[in-house]
Amino acid sequence: MSNYLHLYLHGFASSPNSTKALYFQQRYQEINTPLAIMDFNQPDFTNLSLSRQINQVTKVITEKQESWEGQKIHPQFILIGSSFGGLTASWVAHNNPDKIKALILLAPAFNFALHLKNLQTQEAFIQWQKDGFFSIYHYGYKQQMSLNYNFWTDLLSYDESLINHSIPTLIFHGINDETIPIQSSRDYLKKHNNATLIELNSDHSLNNCLDNIWQELQLFWKSL
Repeated sequence: MSNYLHLYLHGFASSPNSTKALYFQQRYQEINTPLAIMDFNQPDFTNLSLSRQINQVTKVITEKQESWEGQKIHPQFILIGSSFGGLTASWVAHNNPDKIKALILLAPAFNFALHLKNLQTQEAFIQWQKDGFFSIYHYGYKQQMSLNYNFWTDLLSYDESLINHSIPTLIFHGINDETIPIQSSRDYLKKHNNATLIELNSDHSLNNCLDNIWQELQLFWKSL
């Protein structure tokens, strides 16, 4: 796998120190393969947006590939995206198909705007718009954090039906996921014949299936 550059994209209100991020970091160390991990909480969480995350990943990819200028090869990236990081990875692949070798999506947050709206009352959204900020629990910081209303308006500007690429994609999704129901990945599969879905007996975290996921990843890599 040294022929590729590997990048992990954590989920919404998560961090590079999440259970999954640390798990994959350890596994990559065991096979002596570098794994870069994004931190989408920088420069701050309050002004987070899908556009900002897409731009951050694109910048990393471009800079790393430019560092290989003058050499015989320009490695492509394998992106591992968790939840909102998975949605981000899908858009990055759509925008940069020549730079991405494969996608590994963990409970990807497809149709995130719909799911987010289902998790909140209409009154909460009205108040969010009125105040300009919404308080949300951040699992990485383990405290309530403010999120700008621009996160919502930016999210609505993306039409996921436009995502179109032929990059090999392996999706893992828990059948008991109440945050991003597995049907969202099943629906994605119907429109993307380059994708494979592995359904797991798990919730949104997938933390009880990480060893199984790692085994499947290694088989997937060998097929590339």
